[in-house]
Amino acid sequence: MRSSKQHQKPSTRNRRRGALVAGATLVALMASACNLPVEQWVPDFDGDGQISQPEIDRQSRVLVAAVTQAVEQQRREVQQHPFLTCVRRQESDRTGAWPHIGGYGAQNPSSSASGAYQFIDSTWRNVSVRAGHPGYARARHAPWYVQDAVALHLVNNGGRSAWAGTGC
Repeated sequence: MRSSKQHQKPSTRNRRRGALVAGATLVALMASACNLPVEQWVPDFDGDGQISQPEIDRQSRVLVAAVTQAVEQQRREVQQHPFLTCVRRQESDRTGAWPHIGGYGAQNPSSSASGAYQFIDSTWRNVSVRAGHPGYARARHAPWYVQDAVALHLVNNGGRSAWAGTGC
Protein backbone atom coordinates (compact mmCIF):
# COMPACT_ATOMS: atom_id res chain seq x y z
CA MET A 1 0.00 0.00 0.00
CA ARG A 2 1.28 3.45 -0.90
CA SER A 3 1.36 6.18 1.64
CA SER A 4 -0.64 9.33 1.00
CA LYS A 5 2.62 11.24 0.89
CA GLN A 6 3.52 9.62 -2.43
CA HIS A 7 0.40 11.10 -4.04
CA GLN A 8 1.02 14.66 -2.91
CA LYS A 9 2.28 17.30 -5.28
CA PRO A 10 5.89 18.38 -4.81
CA SER A 11 6.22 21.03 -2.13
CA THR A 12 6.55 24.67 -3.09
CA ARG A 13 10.06 24.59 -1.71
CA ASN A 14 11.00 21.67 -3.96
CA ARG A 15 9.43 23.32 -7.02
CA ARG A 16 11.37 26.52 -6.34
CA ARG A 17 14.54 24.53 -5.83
CA GLY A 18 13.85 22.82 -9.18
CA ALA A 19 13.37 26.16 -10.93
CA LEU A 20 16.59 27.45 -9.42
CA VAL A 21 18.46 24.32 -10.52
CA ALA A 22 16.98 24.64 -14.02
CA GLY A 23 18.13 28.26 -14.23
CA ALA A 24 21.60 27.39 -12.96
CA THR A 25 21.80 24.52 -15.44
CA LEU A 26 20.91 26.84 -18.29
CA VAL A 27 23.58 29.30 -17.20
CA ALA A 28 26.12 26.48 -16.94
CA LEU A 29 25.12 25.26 -20.37
CA MET A 30 25.61 28.72 -21.80
CA ALA A 31 29.00 29.05 -20.14
CA SER A 32 30.12 25.64 -21.35
CA ALA A 33 28.83 26.34 -24.86
CA CYS A 34 31.65 28.84 -25.20
CA ASN A 35 34.06 25.89 -25.11
CA LEU A 36 32.14 23.88 -27.71
CA PRO A 37 32.53 24.25 -31.45
CA VAL A 38 30.09 26.91 -32.55
CA GLU A 39 28.30 24.41 -34.79
CA GLN A 40 27.18 22.49 -31.70
CA TRP A 41 25.29 25.34 -30.09
CA VAL A 42 24.37 27.66 -32.97
CA PRO A 43 21.94 26.45 -35.64
CA ASP A 44 22.65 27.24 -39.27
CA PHE A 45 19.61 29.51 -39.50
CA ASP A 46 20.03 30.39 -43.18
CA GLY A 47 21.01 26.87 -44.29
CA ASP A 48 24.14 27.91 -46.16
CA GLY A 49 26.35 25.34 -44.40
CA GLN A 50 28.31 27.97 -42.46
CA ILE A 51 27.78 29.67 -39.13
CA SER A 52 28.02 33.42 -39.54
CA GLN A 53 28.43 36.08 -36.88
CA PRO A 54 24.80 37.20 -37.27
CA GLU A 55 23.70 33.59 -36.59
CA ILE A 56 25.90 33.48 -33.48
CA ASP A 57 24.48 36.80 -32.33
CA ARG A 58 20.93 35.58 -32.94
CA GLN A 59 21.46 32.40 -30.92
CA SER A 60 23.15 34.38 -28.14
CA ARG A 61 20.06 36.58 -27.89
CA VAL A 62 17.83 33.48 -27.75
CA LEU A 63 19.91 31.99 -24.92
CA VAL A 64 20.05 35.26 -22.97
CA ALA A 65 16.27 35.64 -23.31
CA ALA A 66 15.76 32.08 -22.03
CA VAL A 67 17.97 32.66 -19.00
CA THR A 68 16.34 36.02 -18.29
CA GLN A 69 12.89 34.45 -18.46
CA ALA A 70 13.91 31.60 -16.14
CA VAL A 71 15.36 34.01 -13.58
CA GLU A 72 12.30 36.27 -13.71
CA GLN A 73 9.97 33.27 -13.30
CA GLN A 74 11.94 32.05 -10.29
CA ARG A 75 11.83 35.55 -8.72
CA ARG A 76 8.05 35.77 -9.20
CA GLU A 77 7.57 32.31 -7.68
CA VAL A 78 9.50 33.38 -4.59
CA GLN A 79 7.48 36.60 -4.42
CA GLN A 80 4.23 34.60 -4.46
CA HIS A 81 5.27 32.30 -1.59
CA PRO A 82 2.17 32.19 0.67
CA PHE A 83 4.01 33.00 3.90
CA LEU A 84 5.92 35.91 2.33
CA THR A 85 2.71 37.27 0.80
CA CYS A 86 1.06 37.18 4.22
CA VAL A 87 3.99 38.90 5.93
CA ARG A 88 4.13 41.66 3.29
CA ARG A 89 0.40 42.21 3.66
CA GLN A 90 0.81 42.62 7.44
CA GLU A 91 4.12 44.50 7.52
CA SER A 92 4.22 46.91 4.61
CA ASP A 93 1.37 46.67 2.10
CA ARG A 94 -1.68 47.58 4.19
CA THR A 95 -3.05 51.08 4.38
CA GLY A 96 -3.24 52.87 7.70
CA ALA A 97 -0.85 54.16 10.33
CA TRP A 98 0.57 50.73 11.18
CA PRO A 99 2.01 48.75 9.59
CA HIS A 100 3.95 51.22 7.58
CA ILE A 101 2.76 51.37 4.00
CA GLY A 102 5.29 51.59 1.23
CA GLY A 103 5.81 48.00 0.19
CA TYR A 104 9.42 47.21 -0.59
CA GLY A 105 10.46 50.80 0.16
CA ALA A 106 8.71 50.98 3.55
CA GLN A 107 10.49 52.64 6.46
CA ASN A 108 9.41 52.33 10.09
CA PRO A 109 9.56 55.86 11.59
CA SER A 110 10.32 54.61 15.11
CA SER A 111 13.03 52.01 14.38
CA SER A 112 15.53 50.97 11.74
CA ALA A 113 13.06 48.41 10.34
CA SER A 114 12.54 48.80 6.61
CA GLY A 115 11.53 47.07 3.43
CA ALA A 116 8.59 44.81 2.69
CA TYR A 117 9.41 42.53 5.62
CA GLN A 118 10.42 45.24 8.09
CA PHE A 119 13.93 43.92 8.73
CA ILE A 120 15.85 45.78 11.44
CA ASP A 121 19.16 46.93 9.92
CA SER A 122 21.40 44.63 11.97
CA THR A 123 19.23 41.59 11.20
CA TRP A 124 19.11 42.55 7.54
CA ARG A 125 22.88 42.80 7.25
CA ASN A 126 23.43 39.43 8.95
CA VAL A 127 20.72 37.49 7.13
CA SER A 128 21.34 39.05 3.72
CA VAL A 129 24.99 37.97 3.86
CA ARG A 130 24.04 34.41 4.85
CA ALA A 131 21.43 34.36 2.06
CA GLY A 132 24.07 35.36 -0.50
CA HIS A 133 22.85 38.91 -1.08
CA PRO A 134 25.28 41.23 0.70
CA GLY A 135 25.85 44.83 -0.21
CA TYR A 136 22.69 46.59 0.95
CA ALA A 137 22.93 48.38 4.29
CA ARG A 138 19.16 48.55 4.68
CA ALA A 139 16.42 46.26 3.43
CA ARG A 140 14.54 49.07 1.69
CA HIS A 141 17.61 49.79 -0.46
CA ALA A 142 17.62 46.26 -1.87
CA PRO A 143 15.59 45.41 -4.99
CA TRP A 144 12.29 43.63 -4.41
CA TYR A 145 13.61 40.25 -5.50
CA VAL A 146 16.56 40.47 -3.09
CA GLN A 147 14.23 41.30 -0.18
CA ASP A 148 12.07 38.31 -1.12
CA ALA A 149 15.08 35.98 -1.43
CA VAL A 150 16.48 37.05 1.95
CA ALA A 151 13.09 36.69 3.65
CA LEU A 152 12.59 33.24 2.11
CA HIS A 153 16.09 32.22 3.23
CA LEU A 154 15.21 33.24 6.77
CA VAL A 155 11.89 31.36 6.64
CA ASN A 156 13.53 28.22 5.23
CA ASN A 157 16.14 28.30 7.98
CA GLY A 158 13.78 28.50 10.94
CA GLY A 159 13.25 32.24 11.07
CA ARG A 160 9.46 32.44 11.00
CA SER A 161 9.48 33.66 14.59
CA ALA A 162 10.70 37.02 13.33
CA TRP A 163 7.13 37.59 12.14
CA ALA A 164 5.28 35.82 14.98
CA GLY A 165 3.10 38.85 15.71
CA THR A 166 1.83 39.14 12.14
CA GLY A 167 -0.60 36.23 12.34
CA CYS A 168 1.04 34.52 9.38
